Amino acid sequence: MPDPGGRRVLITGAAQRLGAAIARAFADCGAAVVVHCFRSKDEAEKLVASLPPCPAPFKHEVVSCDLADLDAVRRMAEAVGPVDYLVNNAAMWVRGDAPQSELDRQEAVNHLAPCELIRLFAGMRPPTQEFSVVNILDAATLSPSVPASPYEAAKIALRRDTPALARELAPHVRVNAVAPGPVFPPRELGGAGMKHIPATLPLKRSVAPEDVARAVVFLASAPSVTGAVLPVDCGQSLLFQQP
Repeated sequence: MPDPGGRRVLITGAAQRLGAAIARAFADCGAAVVVHCFRSKDEAEKLVASLPPCPAPFKHEVVSCDLADLDAVRRMAEAVGPVDYLVNNAAMWVRGDAPQSELDRQEAVNHLAPCELIRLFAGMRPPTQEFSVVNILDAATLSPSVPASPYEAAKIALRRDTPALARELAPHVRVNAVAPGPVFPPRELGGAGMKHIPATLPLKRSVAPEDVARAVVFLASAPSVTGAVLPVDCGQSLLFQQP
């Protein structure tokens, strides 16, 4: 498996929580990390300052962009320039009864912006130079139950686009996804959002963010894997399967 060292990775929503764990995992491997944030610039700057240095001439960076604004997404991609890896981690969660404008933002952040970024960065690479993408989904998107919430619907759309883009952009672009189980609840719900879920899982615990981060690094740098969706969910997806 190729070493991420000396390569450049953009991670969206990387200032805090799961994104920060992914950023640390890549930096620990020697990658140059571009930390995307929206409103959490102070946290992003602190994270970058705490990362181990990467080999010259690379450096860790912070970029800020509202992913709900696709014009801003295009400007950000142009400013960042070519990367070796893209991790579409940023997510937005609102209640299903939220105003339509907020539901539209959620769709843009969780589905439209990741697909736009994949195409933008894929187009920057020379035709024969590999580019690797990992989308962060949600283990709930592996459930066959319907109807889905608007949040789940956006993540399900990204799940469906993962193998579609892997086929379309092959052979030099790989697109995979990680579907985490309960790691952090939505900020809007606090701890109440998943307080009782771990006890219902086969492994009886919540998911360690470092385990998700390791899975992301593996998929990003595994040259024979594309179109895969890897659950890292303490067995949550097993609950959706018929015995």
